[in-house]
Amino acid sequence: MNNEERNNILTAKQEHHLEPVIRPAQQRTLGDAVYESLSELIRTGELSAGQKLPAEVELCRFFDVSRPVVRRALARCREDGLVISRKGSGSYVSMDVALASSSEEPQRQLNNILYALEFRRSTEPQAAYYAALRRLPEALEEIASALDAFRHFDLGASRQRVDMAFHQAVAKASCNDHYLHSLSIISYDIDLDIHLASHLSQLGHAERKAAIDSEHQRIYQAIAEQDPDAAFQAMRRHLDHAQLRILARSQEIIRRTGGG
Repeated sequence: MNNEERNNILTAKQEHHLEPVIRPAQQRTLGDAVYESLSELIRTGELSAGQKLPAEVELCRFFDVSRPVVRRALARCREDGLVISRKGSGSYVSMDVALASSSEEPQRQLNNILYALEFRRSTEPQAAYYAALRRLPEALEEIASALDAFRHFDLGASRQRVDMAFHQAVAKASCNDHYLHSLSIISYDIDLDIHLASHLSQLGHAERKAAIDSEHQRIYQAIAEQDPDAAFQAMRRHLDHAQLRILARSQEIIRRTGGG
């Protein structure tokens, strides 16, 4: 692996820090070597919280290993809470890493979540309104499928995926791609909200899930009945309640991570 190959993958700033750490893995411990190198980069902050990891093919070139080896290493990182994956987007450094190492980050992160929610409250109710007016049968089926997926996910599943799938399905049903694109802009902060919640104990998890499911159901029902005003209000109430849930747990997050 030469410097030109690295330059095609890393930014100039990253390369200065990462080059001494990344080396071809030894054949006898390929998976362990890749995992240990990645975890070291993450735990030391060389790869910062929220940062997207290079694609699998690029990591293969970094470490001079096959794709299955990289996938096993990434799976271990996910199991350890170092990395989260987003369908269709890639792997990102988990926010839990930042929460464990910084007393100032949680408040900034929570502010970002609230700003993202502020934006969503100005767009998603309108998306639900138009979804109720314009939804096609297949779009309604997609919303129902996302609703069912959320209802049946467990603690071992990716709530990021199932929760976002519902909101994306509603935006898609509006037949206005701008609503769907607006969610992609703030998808990281939506993921962060969900992931920060999982950083706490699971006390109250079932109650929160039931409340969210009920709110999703009201949105779906209004869209199914093609009642745009009810859809608008149901989505607005859902996001209002989401804000209350975030504020209710914010002080606990900061306390547990040494920020207050």
